[in-house]
Amino acid sequence: MNIPEKLIELRRIMDRENIAAYIISGTDPHNSEYLPAPWQQRKWISGFTGSYGTVVVTKNEAGLWTDTRYFIQAEKELAGSGIKLHKLRVPDAVDYPQWLVEVLESGTKVGIDGFCMSVSDVRNLKNALSPKNITIQKQIDLLGEMWFDRPALPVEKIIRLDTKYVGESAGERIGKIREFIRNNHGDAMLFSCLDEIAWLYNIRCNDIAYNPVAISYAIVEKDKAHLFIKLDKISQEIEQQLAEDGIELHDYHHLFLFLDEQNKENTYFVDTNTCNYAVFNHLAKKFEVREIESPIPLLKAVKNTTELDGFRLACRKDGVALSKFYYWLENRLSQQPITELEAAEQLTRFRSQDKEYVSDSFGCISAYGPNAALPHYSATLEQQSEIHPKGLYLVDSGAQYTHGTTDITRTMPLGELTELEKEDYTLVLKGMIDLSMLYFPKGSKGCNIDIVARLPLYMNLRNFGHGTGHGVGYFLNVHEGPQSIRPDLKNQEILPGMVTSNEPGLYREGLHGIRHENLIVCQPKSVNEFGEFYQFETITLCYFDTSAILIKLLNQKEIDWLNAYNERVYQEVSPYLEEQERVWLRNKTKAI
Repeated sequence: MNIPEKLIELRRIMDRENIAAYIISGTDPHNSEYLPAPWQQRKWISGFTGSYGTVVVTKNEAGLWTDTRYFIQAEKELAGSGIKLHKLRVPDAVDYPQWLVEVLESGTKVGIDGFCMSVSDVRNLKNALSPKNITIQKQIDLLGEMWFDRPALPVEKIIRLDTKYVGESAGERIGKIREFIRNNHGDAMLFSCLDEIAWLYNIRCNDIAYNPVAISYAIVEKDKAHLFIKLDKISQEIEQQLAEDGIELHDYHHLFLFLDEQNKENTYFVDTNTCNYAVFNHLAKKFEVREIESPIPLLKAVKNTTELDGFRLACRKDGVALSKFYYWLENRLSQQPITELEAAEQLTRFRSQDKEYVSDSFGCISAYGPNAALPHYSATLEQQSEIHPKGLYLVDSGAQYTHGTTDITRTMPLGELTELEKEDYTLVLKGMIDLSMLYFPKGSKGCNIDIVARLPLYMNLRNFGHGTGHGVGYFLNVHEGPQSIRPDLKNQEILPGMVTSNEPGLYREGLHGIRHENLIVCQPKSVNEFGEFYQFETITLCYFDTSAILIKLLNQKEIDWLNAYNERVYQEVSPYLEEQERVWLRNKTKAI
């Protein structure tokens, strides 16, 4: 079926079920950013391939709600589908709950898949719909009736990470959760976020592209721990290791059966920001349920010394691969143009030469010229550009190593540049350097320091529409909380041990896009009569091309930082390069 035919069939089923609107949330039962194949419903029903968005279908209309990152992409992918783009995070934007209130009659029903919406999202939807007495028909997977070739759950085997990689055993981590349960006077806590479970039990898998996690649930009790997972994913060796850490195995689909057998007097802790509505409802029917934020995001965000050492090693290996890549790119372009996809594939090949490389950490953004003005651009075989030895080329990429996750962006001059390109390039770099050099007091949140990276742009009447930084997992999701650096208020302090990206940008549609990104680690700086102060350690190791810089726009401290950084890159990366590559990198890292 094509997209219009799918919409016709969905509306037929909706009519049968007496549903006036159906919501396809664009997530899975585990609130994942990247989706396992069985839950890529939004892509299947709409053709939209972005990582954020919600599709709503009524009897007469269909719409996709997404944000500024995907406007241009969505318009292209939705063309001819019968699905209208609704823009979020713009002035006068109307999100889908408010839209439903406007278009639906009073007393009608809205359908959702309760497994694919969080408790908090459903509650917000209910509140929005209540003025017109519109009710929610829960837990209806209408697409299941139409999607005949829907993929099955993945069956790849899990691996366990030795404590030499992660610094803590699963038993130690379970102990922290039990302490949390005891301190808050509960009996058990249920976890549904896959990266939280992976961290808790020191397991990794390949069930989702880029995120090394396994589709599963976990329950930690005062004296037992449980993992709900497809059992054929577990080898005998892994089963024994899990048992040694006190972890009992259950089939993924037996979660409700397990809960039905438990003591009704138990108090369960649930994070309603991540737990899906169907699981929460099942718990609430039998147990006292207390809504409480999961402690794991903060625990895994503050990396221990073993993890930080792993990050540094991963960044050095990444620096070697990237140096080889940019050397290769420069030489290839002197002979012939190449495509964006060819370049991205070559970068992956360089990374994969390392024995600890597992996969890329997200889909590489290989964007030449005007394509880079799309912050989340994705080249395809059908739609991509050739790269030529002129203008700017942006590469946002990363890798999963067994000892760390990387995320790095470089915007490289490939030849002649305009004054505007040089000016934008320098101002963005200036902001990134300023944040890198920042000292800030204990207690600072991301919104308190975000301005530092934006100020050079603000002072030149420029800005960018995304956050400056996100947390990064340890051989886990490349995007993780709870911290971030962005203008929006998020009540989480930046703490020592947190690894965060530093990636200001600037985008001119139809011309160019620029982003510079390093990973930074919060570290103690000093304590004095004014309190405790922190600083950032930059751990990414890849040179910044100084040929595009307008030096007059940088102050001496910024120049000194840049020269010291490029020299450090050379000293740490060059021993792993071939002689011709070393000579080339020496030239690229000369002081200005």
